[in-house]
Amino acid sequence: MKSDLCHSPDFLVDALGLDSLRSLAIIGMGKNAGKTTVLNHLLSAVRQMKRKRVVAVTSIGLDGEDEDIVTGGAKPRIYLTEGALLATACGSLDKCDAVIEILVLTGIHTATGEIAIGRMRTNGYVELAGPSIARDVATCERYCREIEEDCLFIVDGALSRKSPAGGGLTESVILVAGAANAPSLEELAIETARQVLFLTLPSVEEKENKIFSEVMEKFPDHRAIFLSQGDTTGKTIRARSLPLASVIGEGKTIADEFRKDDTALLLRGAITDNVLEYLLSDSAFVDMTLVAEDGTRFFLSDKAVRQLRQRSVELAVLSDLSLPLICVNPMRRDGTTVEREDILEAIISVVDVPVCELGPSFV
Repeated sequence: MKSDLCHSPDFLVDALGLDSLRSLAIIGMGKNAGKTTVLNHLLSAVRQMKRKRVVAVTSIGLDGEDEDIVTGGAKPRIYLTEGALLATACGSLDKCDAVIEILVLTGIHTATGEIAIGRMRTNGYVELAGPSIARDVATCERYCREIEEDCLFIVDGALSRKSPAGGGLTESVILVAGAANAPSLEELAIETARQVLFLTLPSVEEKENKIFSEVMEKFPDHRAIFLSQGDTTGKTIRARSLPLASVIGEGKTIADEFRKDDTALLLRGAITDNVLEYLLSDSAFVDMTLVAEDGTRFFLSDKAVRQLRQRSVELAVLSDLSLPLICVNPMRRDGTTVEREDILEAIISVVDVPVCELGPSFV
């Protein structure tokens, strides 16, 4: 997939359909991927649109701080203008240098305080400390739409085993891959290609999706749901499920419940090599579909993906994603940079999604 090195001011508007898009997640592949820079470019693009739109911004966890709490290095800050909405913990408000009017207290509590919905009354830099649970992010969007129904809701997220960052939460996602996320461009390209595979997985068939959804609604604490054919005609589907607090550490329990006539398995949570270890040791685990809630829930190595393919185990999701763009960041962890043409070429060569490098944001 080719990509131009230079972009017009309307590039992001056109590439992402910002005139009509309702929600978007910016997903980083790791620490210092460059999410905040991409977010600032996105906010700038919205401000320059002919069709004026209010943005509403939140994060999964903490973002926008001026110093990385792990490395101590300087980080770009998030700049919002008057009129924008934000969903952030009350404890982060004193880190903002703008006047913010609190409109709603959501009842969502985090380590840094209750999540509030606020409106920018002046321009300024903000620190976002948003919710970490998908349903709480959805609650924040609902409150924002009660205030500004046509707002562009943006989630600043990351690929994390702890919380979903994309599918089911937003209409589209941007993947951000930084030179800081891998020891070499070759390894970054391999990892990016794997993430694109996961983020562009198709959803399961409507009939199966409906059954999974019904079981999830009836048993919200069941994290593993098995489907099998109810009769020889294949028209009837049986479902059974396991009450698990998490799929992590429960690989053997899940494998013990697996039956050779199962046709699909939904795991609600982070699907890792360790979770699948016992299933992959069962020769009957073949010719079926392994399902996640969305593409951000797969954390599998290339080896595990190959093993699944060899067994004709297909990967699918409940909520599919639109991935219109990948942004790359040439900055390494030590502050040096790789050549932007080199990182672009490395990623473009392995994916079939438009790739760009937006450069630093000036706000």
